[in-house]
Amino acid sequence: MRAYILSIGSELVLGQLTDTNATFLAQELAAAGIDLIHVTHVGDDRQQLADAIRHALTLADFVICSGGIGPTDDDLTREAISDVLVETPSIDPDLFRDLHEFFSGRGQVMPERNAKQAWTIPSADVLPNPVGTAPGWFVTAGKDDPRIIVTMPGVPREMFRMWKEQALPRLQALAGQQIIDSTIIKTIGIGESAAEQIIHELVRAADPVVATYAKDDGVHVRVTAVGNDAAETRSRRDAGEAAVRELLGPYIWGADNDSLASIIADALSGQGANLGIIEYGTGGGFTVLLARDPASAPFVAEASILPLDFELTEESAANAALQLAKRAQSLGDASIGMSLVFAGTPQPQGLVSGTVCLAIAKGDDAARLLTPLQARSTLAEVQRRSGLHAADMLRQELYPVASPA
Repeated sequence: MRAYILSIGSELVLGQLTDTNATFLAQELAAAGIDLIHVTHVGDDRQQLADAIRHALTLADFVICSGGIGPTDDDLTREAISDVLVETPSIDPDLFRDLHEFFSGRGQVMPERNAKQAWTIPSADVLPNPVGTAPGWFVTAGKDDPRIIVTMPGVPREMFRMWKEQALPRLQALAGQQIIDSTIIKTIGIGESAAEQIIHELVRAADPVVATYAKDDGVHVRVTAVGNDAAETRSRRDAGEAAVRELLGPYIWGADNDSLASIIADALSGQGANLGIIEYGTGGGFTVLLARDPASAPFVAEASILPLDFELTEESAANAALQLAKRAQSLGDASIGMSLVFAGTPQPQGLVSGTVCLAIAKGDDAARLLTPLQARSTLAEVQRRSGLHAADMLRQELYPVASPA
């Protein structure tokens, strides 16, 4: 099955908005075992949009349209589809009533222009929108070789829910109830190109489908098997997963719904330990990573965040890290103390470069240095990367052999 995404809106074409909807849909299609062949941005022009839909229908089984189904004059997705199929839209009485109730429930009068959101055409089934005024369409185009057009809102929270609850189940039903078995293996400390080079034979094999994705918490590797028998499909997925784990083992920290914070929380809980943190010049990246996750936040006894000092050298930062790691243990009577100290120098164009020194102290043992992080980026990126690096260093300390992923 082949899919084509049309992201609709002049603000996308002009670069005024980032197309997060297409990113979401691409990931969802990959997980569903549906081959995405193209993503196109189309402005708010009826003729251009109709031409884009016609072209997409010649290439794909499913055309997924995001945006252009609002109530304003420049929301033209319905009109363009009607033009392509030579069908005349009409107001659906049930949708019209639902729209009135939506507005009256908020103490408002429905504007006349919203009536177009109650339009439908003979080839379309309506996709309900429980959180907005723009229902979607699930259109069957053609009889001899039918293709599907799905229209959904451009508002992300509305589109995400409509896709999950309405569009995806219908597409999967049309696909013949194929079983899609997928898992995600999460790595850190290796770039996407390096990871793909290591597993390139698995990526090329294509059964199961193995693909890499660069994420904020490292490189994710998705393994997806598609079939008609559950046991056989799981067996192929498991074989692919085992092959990935064998090749990327040292870099793997988790899988599926794991977060670095949850992995750390599990280990701290199992060891009856808690953590004190002092960050000097890193903007609290490590503290924020742990504190914002409900799994790990209870295990942070206390944290202290100190401002950046450009006078620090790498040597003095390393010495400071050792001292601060022991001091961090005294914060909230923590069993483990960790420190991060950034020795950086300003660079042109708002960048900084330098070294983040890390140290850890456990129990009565002397503090010791961990692998440092070299950085040349913005301060915000130093904050993010230092947090991830510290989390990975702590993970390795808590799981000396490997994470239970």
